[in-house]
Amino acid sequence: MRNNGLKNGRKKGLKRICVCTAAVLLLCSCGQKEEEDNILTIERDGTDLTYEYGMAEIGDMVKTEKIRCTYRQMNEEEVSFSLTGRLVDRVYVQEGDSVKKGDLLAELSSKELERAIEDLEYDIARYELLLSYTDINEEYDISGYWVNYLYYSGMSQYDKEYLESRIESTQQAYRYLREDYSDIIEADKKELEKLKQELCSSRIYAGIDGVIFKMKSGLEGSTSEAGEVVINIYDTSLCLFEASTPEAAGYFTEGETVSMTIYFASNAGQYELMPWHMDEWGEKQWFSIYSSPEEANLEVGTTGSIEVVSARRQDVLKVPKEAVHPAGDANYVYVMNSDNIREVKWIETGLYGDDAVEILDGLTEGERVILK
Repeated sequence: MRNNGLKNGRKKGLKRICVCTAAVLLLCSCGQKEEEDNILTIERDGTDLTYEYGMAEIGDMVKTEKIRCTYRQMNEEEVSFSLTGRLVDRVYVQEGDSVKKGDLLAELSSKELERAIEDLEYDIARYELLLSYTDINEEYDISGYWVNYLYYSGMSQYDKEYLESRIESTQQAYRYLREDYSDIIEADKKELEKLKQELCSSRIYAGIDGVIFKMKSGLEGSTSEAGEVVINIYDTSLCLFEASTPEAAGYFTEGETVSMTIYFASNAGQYELMPWHMDEWGEKQWFSIYSSPEEANLEVGTTGSIEVVSARRQDVLKVPKEAVHPAGDANYVYVMNSDNIREVKWIETGLYGDDAVEILDGLTEGERVILK
């Protein structure tokens, strides 16, 4: 009986201890909940941990952006035939050739056309010659009538009327003949012009000075299709760097150079570019080379990176970029307090620069922040 009483007493004591312990833990958790709003975590660091520190300080900061650009020719010509279904007889150039404006590049088969042109030119020359002889022949015929009248007739009234009738009929005949020759010549010239235009259409010429950049594969011996681009010519006299970032146009100023770096090409190095005709900018932006490394010989298609300042801040509180940590929509830094305890401080940030972050609230000048 005594043992049972001792056991019951011990059980009651354990129950009291459990209830008290639970109450203490509940009170501690409530107090901790109130502090979590200000401090995320607190921990005491061992003596074997070392940190790199940065300083919250007043200073200037910038944010830069890199804009991709490509070296391109500004003038380009696309060359095509205007006739369909004709054999491409001759091609006189190949990729990489330099050409001048007016150079013959290629032509369609046109032997029959050339022969027809030659025949027409001969006919025109022949009828023009015959036309020029009509005046001489007319004068010769009329002179013969006068000789017969003066020397071989009695010059009677009948003979005179006969002379006048012969002259009038001859003049009319030659007038009709001249009209016929003129009509033939005019028609032949119109036909000749048409054939020459067709011949011209069967040939393509360079419209600009430049370099043959691209040609249709197997062009010679192929069949023409009107409007199909068969040759591309680039004008190498004007080459510029081209970007496609219209939203960044406000970063540039007419007459002010910008820095551009080429990293991986044979002409790698630092270049200075000048905005080119900013009033013509739209979806594309262009830059001319202001200065370049010695012996730079840029090739079309070379790419570079333009560095521009997109934002600036002066005399602001800032910390090194690596000290700032995101947590959802908020940001925080680690600081070491006077008790050598690392703690979290919530901060309000402004501009994120290249190597620093602007601090709007949460830190004061001179505070040390943990970097690593």
